[in-house]
Amino acid sequence: MQVSIQSSGIKVNGDLETKIQRKLQLALSRVEPYITTISIKLTSQADARGSSTHCRITLAIVDQADIVIEDTQTDVECVIDRVLQKASRTIKRLVFTS
Repeated sequence: MQVSIQSSGIKVNGDLETKIQRKLQLALSRVEPYITTISIKLTSQADARGSSTHCRITLAIVDQADIVIEDTQTDVECVIDRVLQKASRTIKRLVFTS
């Protein structure tokens, strides 16, 4: 499983990247054999209510179409957690109900 992390307007240091990798392992360990690549894109957005972080995760699944999940939250770690929870539920539905 190849993982790529891209960011725009957010500094992804080694500590944050390590947390993301750990959260990926925890959230997707049961379905890891079905995933070929994971792409995570973090962008900072400023609006009238303040700044927020948008996270888009794209999962390439064996013998399935790519899954794209997006969410926006004020906290970086919170948005990553939410996107990974959604991804885990979606993949389990696709893989284990087919």
